[in-house]
Amino acid sequence: MAESMWTVGMEGEDEGKKLWKEGYHTVVIHDVKMVNAQESKSGNPYFFWTLLNDNDDKIEVRTTLLKGKRWLLKQMLAACGINANDKDPEQKYKFNPQMVVGKKVIISVVNRESSFTTNKGKKITNTKSEVNRVQEINEKTESAKIPF
Repeated sequence: MAESMWTVGMEGEDEGKKLWKEGYHTVVIHDVKMVNAQESKSGNPYFFWTLLNDNDDKIEVRTTLLKGKRWLLKQMLAACGINANDKDPEQKYKFNPQMVVGKKVIISVVNRESSFTTNKGKKITNTKSEVNRVQEINEKTESAKIPF
């Protein structure tokens, strides 16, 4: 009896996440979606952003909705020209994907290492690019090339 063959399509599959050069990058917001508490592995809702540079290199960003940890979301929205309602005591922000997709922003990227030990005792270290700051593009940031 012949063994069956598995067919697995790999179109569009990349080699893994790109490690970005640390520093400032101009990117465009390609997509944003809300991940609710039921969909989230941690049980905490967040916004999942996909950002692209001029070479279509992708970096993904999660902005939490946990109080005291929403600073990156606030920076992202401000960079897109979205601010809180001044008359609202809770300072709520209102936006949808159409208001942010296609916007150019400046991000600061850092590379962080994380390590873990497998159940067989082998230590694995991974390096991941993370966005740690977002700023709007304006005359000052365009001319100075040092946005922060």
